[in-house]
Amino acid sequence: MPAAEATKQSQGGASSVVYQGATKRYGHSSAPAVDHLDLEVEAGEICVLVGPSGCGKTTSMRMVNRMVELTEGDILIGGESVKKRDAARLRREIGYVIQQVGLFPHRTITQNIATVPQLLGWDKERVRARTAELLALVGLDPELGDRFPVQLSGGQQQRVGVARALAVDPPVMLMDEPFGAIDPINRERLQNEFLRLQAEIRKTVLFVTHDIDEAIKMGDRIAIMKQHGRVEQYATPSEILITPANEFVEDFVGSDRALKRLSLMRVGDISLWRAPNARPGQSTAEVRAELERPDVEVPYALLVDERERPQGWLTKRDLSGDTVPATADAPLGPVLETSDVMRDALADLLQGESMYAPVVDHNGRIAGILSIEIISEFLNSPVAATEEQSAVERPLAPDRASEIAADE
Repeated sequence: MPAAEATKQSQGGASSVVYQGATKRYGHSSAPAVDHLDLEVEAGEICVLVGPSGCGKTTSMRMVNRMVELTEGDILIGGESVKKRDAARLRREIGYVIQQVGLFPHRTITQNIATVPQLLGWDKERVRARTAELLALVGLDPELGDRFPVQLSGGQQQRVGVARALAVDPPVMLMDEPFGAIDPINRERLQNEFLRLQAEIRKTVLFVTHDIDEAIKMGDRIAIMKQHGRVEQYATPSEILITPANEFVEDFVGSDRALKRLSLMRVGDISLWRAPNARPGQSTAEVRAELERPDVEVPYALLVDERERPQGWLTKRDLSGDTVPATADAPLGPVLETSDVMRDALADLLQGESMYAPVVDHNGRIAGILSIEIISEFLNSPVAATEEQSAVERPLAPDRASEIAADE
């Protein structure tokens, strides 16, 4: 292929994907595998196709790069019909990651990543620079480039698969249950790492999974599909969890919708209550007066040090003297951070059998008080129905760097 044409095919950026009555029938079957699918995926978003086995989600995804040819309808990428494109060239411009990775066992990691650039006629120096860039982008040591797939762990191989899919900076990526064959611990790490990567590259991603929890974590928008590729609801994770469109969606999402909603939020995402703060040596009369105010949100005083760090809960006996003591009778119980996942914070409250938990910022200073009542009020408030973050902005594992190191 001429160098000019090869350069043109490395489009970069992100493109929208629009299904227009996309239909697929196999042979003489009367029932289509996908029946008039209408769906619009905005550029730079992760759209997760999720549903029971055999519902047509993988077929729907593979029609985008024409690995499955449309029977009727059309699919537009960046406003251009896929049917007008040469199928082989189209596939080279679209990243594709599958569950079993699909690396060539006889080729090194560097050679695997370079597969499509070499097909497009890139010169050796450009290929070398791009493979080195991608190894760094997916968090792999450059020394691994000379190894063969069998010498890498499953998680490392999956990262190579992502790097290969990104080789020519495609505007669209297709991911078919990419983490389904990985053990649960490494699966979470890879999910987190891909979301970190997506924050940098902002590709349009069609992501197929059968796991609703993975869909909620990974998707900016989720298409919940029924048989024949019929979309029962296409919405953000919050919308689906709060207002499922019908009984099928409600059953598919599960009865723990509220807990799933909490997994999308940090403690700092909601308005916390305030407890009267008291310092050692302060007049107890002042503290008691604040506790008696009608607008007090927490009926207990919190002992803090000179740096506003919580030390314990003050009891009536603590406040019976003239001044606040240096130590509190009641222990703090669980101490949360504003960056904690709300679902984990709720678990800490329940496990600690605590009505209230101090919340601190990254410096350890008191930021507010969380209670089960606050969580309940928020989930039932109008704000919860509109509160939404993109997939890359949601809380991930608390120590991503150590997780990645452990995977190595």
